Amino acid sequence: MQWDMEELRRKCLDLELQLKSEQDAKAHSESTKISIIQENDMLLQELDASRLQLENLQKYHEEFEVKSKTDVKLLVKEVKFLRNSQSELKQELSRLLKEKLEVERILQKERRRIEGANTANAKLLHECEILHNRLQECSVNFLVEEEDKLILDTSSPSDAIDLLTTSDNRIGLLLAEAQLLAQDVENAVMAVDEAHNIAGGDRTADDELRKMLTDQFVDNARLRMQVNSVIRCALNANIKAEEEEDDDDGGDTYLRKTVLSKFLER
Repeated sequence: MQWDMEELRRKCLDLELQLKSEQDAKAHSESTKISIIQENDMLLQELDASRLQLENLQKYHEEFEVKSKTDVKLLVKEVKFLRNSQSELKQELSRLLKEKLEVERILQKERRRIEGANTANAKLLHECEILHNRLQECSVNFLVEEEDKLILDTSSPSDAIDLLTTSDNRIGLLLAEAQLLAQDVENAVMAVDEAHNIAGGDRTADDELRKMLTDQFVDNARLRMQVNSVIRCALNANIKAEEEEDDDDGGDTYLRKTVLSKFLER
């Protein structure tokens, strides 16, 4: 009986130990389950946060992609515009360079023309000065103005005629030289016109002045010869009158002095 009680007590202890062990196992299992559930909840929260972050990243990526495509289109348009602008600028630069070369060519041409004109002017003035001085040396003046009349003042009409003849010969030579000079000027003007493609009506003022100066000198020389011719005629008339008049000294002197006025009155 006692042994049975001991056996029963032992079995009860074993049962209690087994129950306690099972309870401990069950408590551990519950604790583990709770821990797993909590861990799962945390993982779910992290998953939701990751999913939200992923959605935000996808949205940002889509927006960035759309913006990138827009930027690319704008860049393509800008590149095309810049290429077209570059082509236009190259054409404009080429045109400006051509214009610059043309302007430089015209300026160089005009500079050469001006230098040539200055040289021609200086040479012409020098030649005209020489001819003018020589023409002044050819002057023979027998006329004296007295009481609004031109009086022929010479004691020897024949000597005066010789001087007039010498003056005419010298003036004739000067006139020939002046005509050659005028022809040289005209040839130079024509050469400049041909070199610079200038029409006859487009000659410069310098060209016209040079031609006018030489023409003026030629006209002056011819006028001197005409004056000499008038004086010569007056002297010849005086000589003829002296041969026809009496040997009256007073009348002869008066006739010699006034014959030019009578001649000019014809």
